[in-house]
Amino acid sequence: MTKRGLVRSTINAGLLGGFVVVYLAAVGMIGSFSIRNLIGDQVTLGRVLMALPAFLTGYLVARPRLRGGIVERIGGRKAVLAGLGAGALTGAITAFALALAKVPSEETVRNMFVAVTPALLKIMTFGKGLPVATILLILAGGALGGVGASLQILPKVYRRPLNVALIATFLMGLLQELVPPIMIELARKLGSGSPETVSHWLYSSQFGGLTRLGAVIVFVVALGASVAWAGRGRKVRDHVQSMAQGSRGVLMGTGGVALLAVLFVLPILVGEVVSLVLGTVGIFLLMGLGLNIVVGYAGLLDLGYVAFFAVGAYMTGVLTATGDSGSSLHPQLPFLVAIPLVMLAAAFTGLLIGAPVLRLRGDYLAIVTLGFGEIARVLAVSDLLKKYLGGPLGLYHIPQHFLGLGFNDPEKFFYLVMAFVLLALYVSWRLARSRIGRAWNAMREDEQVAEAMGISTVKYKLLAFALGAAIGCLSGALFAVQIGSLEPNGFNVIVSITALSVIILGGMGSIPGVVVGALVLIGIPNLLDEFEAYRLLIYGAVLVGIMILRPQGLIPNIRRSRELLDEEREQDQWGGSASDGVRSGIAAGTVQESE
Repeated sequence: MTKRGLVRSTINAGLLGGFVVVYLAAVGMIGSFSIRNLIGDQVTLGRVLMALPAFLTGYLVARPRLRGGIVERIGGRKAVLAGLGAGALTGAITAFALALAKVPSEETVRNMFVAVTPALLKIMTFGKGLPVATILLILAGGALGGVGASLQILPKVYRRPLNVALIATFLMGLLQELVPPIMIELARKLGSGSPETVSHWLYSSQFGGLTRLGAVIVFVVALGASVAWAGRGRKVRDHVQSMAQGSRGVLMGTGGVALLAVLFVLPILVGEVVSLVLGTVGIFLLMGLGLNIVVGYAGLLDLGYVAFFAVGAYMTGVLTATGDSGSSLHPQLPFLVAIPLVMLAAAFTGLLIGAPVLRLRGDYLAIVTLGFGEIARVLAVSDLLKKYLGGPLGLYHIPQHFLGLGFNDPEKFFYLVMAFVLLALYVSWRLARSRIGRAWNAMREDEQVAEAMGISTVKYKLLAFALGAAIGCLSGALFAVQIGSLEPNGFNVIVSITALSVIILGGMGSIPGVVVGALVLIGIPNLLDEFEAYRLLIYGAVLVGIMILRPQGLIPNIRRSRELLDEEREQDQWGGSASDGVRSGIAAGTVQESE
């Protein structure tokens, strides 16, 4: 990269980082999140949000660029200087915004930005006057940007363990309501030490976050584990791959039994609140697995997936509810008898939605399926189906007790959800490795070539819609059991966007990616009360960030990663050849350079 290009990138990154800090403050996130301590009472989630943009500007401005299929790396000294400059500019923009906030009266500012309170200004100025705060913001921003750039230019063997250690420490501080109850319950079951004090060395009983000692221990343990895995991970994977088929099967079976054991004791350890959150995660995981078949495997962008969620919920309500449920139909079938009928109805709905859109691709397909999703909600509230679906009032008195168990208990509901999730995981895994999965892969990569090779794209598209709907409807069925009633306005496009966000974050076409995406995007926000008001904003920021920084997702499918890399190289090569052609035209006089 030329010196001029690096300066331009540094300025752009600094301006963007400053704008992000100001925006987070103006919408109230920094102020609201400052009540959650991560380490003692010094490191709060609000202060991390303040510091993160400066750190990321340095980290991103120093990253290698791919141009014309060639990776361009920035020299160590230039990268650190660029990070320092970007971070310092982020701090300067933040200080400038604070100065503007103090020009009019506080009442005038709060009339425009309700979240800009005296408490927020005190947080962002570190309790100092504006001149001192300006110097601190610029110095701190420059230091954070320099650290981010230094981390970026480190060799991968050092950078990855440090990233893992930082993320692990952050997550352990964030999950302060999840980890201590598990430690206390384990201590009570094992009889080791006082259950009330067993976690106090790790988490502060006064402030709630990690203690300083606990933060150091978590960082060191995560760093050591990552370094150890980096040294032996490849050898372990190679050893497993070289094992005989029978031995590998025994190993996978042992791992499966261990996983089932962990899932069995998990609700007992975490309690009702976390079990309720995990049940919700399971519902969206089922939805994500179904949508992953349509979008990740077959490459059909479906924004109306909420229709299948609604079919599963309403069919379960109609078939299992009592006579006073709001529907004139009340066969009162047992839940497990109703489930096959619900899946058949959802699969048929998938065929109905898929048939009219067979010739559509990309954006056009997304728009049409979005319309079908909205049609499902309108039908649920319409007078036409009010006799059967309850109209605007929805359905109620949906049974939550069957098999002799009350699934209104979050712990029992977790077991029910996990049973369906494990079944869906197995079906998805088998489909991905079947002839059907290979046909979907060929369609996704190039539909015309797949058709020329003899693959019936009509057949496999309809099959993707039907199977995706059959799996996704299970999430609606379980949602009906969890809530015990249905309200039609809850089945809106936000549900489809959330499910799509889960698979984009985790990695399209990746089953482990869907699991991780559901845990990160559904589990963590539901555990943290302050996230609720900013849920959609966080979803949007996560999607933008993942598409820019890691478009293949957190745990990508290998085939999908290669497709994205090939597309990126082709675009860079095309852009490079086009630029060369324009420069040649300017030199030859056939193309005039704009003034």
